[in-house]
Amino acid sequence: MKRFLNLFYFVLFILIYSNSFSYAAEVRVKMNKISTDGVGSEIGYIIIKDSHHGLSVKPNLRELAPGNHAFHIHEKPSCEPGVKDGEKVAGLMAGGHFDPTNVGHAMKHDHSKKHSGHMKPHGDLPQLVAGVDGTSTASVMTKNLKVSQLLNRSIMVHKYGENDPGKPRGGGPRFACGIITK
Repeated sequence: MKRFLNLFYFVLFILIYSNSFSYAAEVRVKMNKISTDGVGSEIGYIIIKDSHHGLSVKPNLRELAPGNHAFHIHEKPSCEPGVKDGEKVAGLMAGGHFDPTNVGHAMKHDHSKKHSGHMKPHGDLPQLVAGVDGTSTASVMTKNLKVSQLLNRSIMVHKYGENDPGKPRGGGPRFACGIITK
């Protein structure tokens, strides 16, 4: 009986110990301003971490305009500009929003309405909010993503909020970008 209890406690210890680190994946992403000329100066970093509540995204950013900023994971690991319809566009080489469930922006994603948790299957993250000093340090969470899905992709901060009145829907121009690597 004593051997059985020792084995039981050993197995229990291993299970508890291994589960305590199952959400430990974490990456630090350097963020830079971007423009039609390319990648500019560094404005901080974002820590992306798996947790038992989902994906935690902790910005430490500066030089943002006060207010809301749309915030997305993009398909490709690039922050370089590209040309669309004959015009240079900042960060265009990052591609579109990462969409692991292939729901897209069509039927289920209407930028004119507030998002609900089930309407954000692709790389849309909760908005960043910058204070009057231009910094953003408040963490956001999403349940739909894991760090392992985001490696070799980019993270984009837009100039405006997702649905700011009088501003382009979806956040408008791409303002800052970082490449997500291990």
